[in-house]
Amino acid sequence: MNAPQRSFVFYPMHNQPPDKANPLGNDATGAFQLGAALYEKYFTKLGCDVTMYMFDNHLPAEQRRAQIINALCIGTGGGWYDAIVYFGHGYPDGMPSAGFDLKSIDQLTNAVWACGQYSVKVVLYACSCGVDAGYAWRISEAMKPWAQEGYGVYGHASDGHAFSNAQVRQYPNGGAVTGIKTAPAGKIPAWVKSFADPKSTLWLRFPFMGAEEIAAEL
Repeated sequence: MNAPQRSFVFYPMHNQPPDKANPLGNDATGAFQLGAALYEKYFTKLGCDVTMYMFDNHLPAEQRRAQIINALCIGTGGGWYDAIVYFGHGYPDGMPSAGFDLKSIDQLTNAVWACGQYSVKVVLYACSCGVDAGYAWRISEAMKPWAQEGYGVYGHASDGHAFSNAQVRQYPNGGAVTGIKTAPAGKIPAWVKSFADPKSTLWLRFPFMGAEEIAAEL
């Protein structure tokens, strides 16, 4: 694994009222904040630098975006990130917890340009951002000049838990709107089992692993 030496992780402060995607009303405290904390704990133990930013998701979307981008830029400290990681709600056209949609996607990609390494991984632990021609694909399309440097965007291809959803897609895919399946061929049952195992850390490591390395572990 090529562990990210510098990560920026952003996630919401407040729980949303119960709904179909959040039946218990504990989305932030029960999933998004938990996932962010597990990510931080794992990589800081490896000696990596993880900048955490919990944004106020009760603010208007424009203010949320501004504060996230400001924290992202300040946190670089004169360097660049290897990983930019989001835990929050998602849909095919945006990251609603963070206030990003199609109209504001340029604000996000411009910040990635300014603060990320050429090989930066943008990891969206969010529902449906990884669907065909979805938000992950759109972010990737904006960053095409970095595609040969190892740049990648990851997102879930369906609704599901913030970080135990095994349906993950990777972009870019040679210009195709369909993302690459991150589960190695012939290893899908083991991949799904690993994501369902609360003791497994594959869900936070896979963006920084090669396909052969993942297959060998499974």
